[in-house]
Amino acid sequence: MKDWNAQVWVKWNGEFPHRWNNREWTWLKDWPEVKQAWSTMGQWDACLWVGAKTPEALEEFVWTKLRANNWVKETQSVWAREVWSGE
Repeated sequence: MKDWNAQVWVKWNGEFPHRWNNREWTWLKDWPEVKQAWSTMGQWDACLWVGAKTPEALEEFVWTKLRANNWVKETQSVWAREVWSGE
């Protein structure tokens, strides 16, 4: 069975650098914890799949890397684990 991963939902604010919108997500290469990034519609602007092994590791990432940026308005974290795939 696969490991648990964390999803971190992110809401930008007016300080978000617009050059990062759309396809320029290469800045995430500097954050090896992030395995995938998804642009989303609705309440949240993005969802980051984070390979954190413990809740403490996730909190460290969220508060020292992600929320340390002035362009992050809000975050919400949940844990998920793949239990089935059609691929």
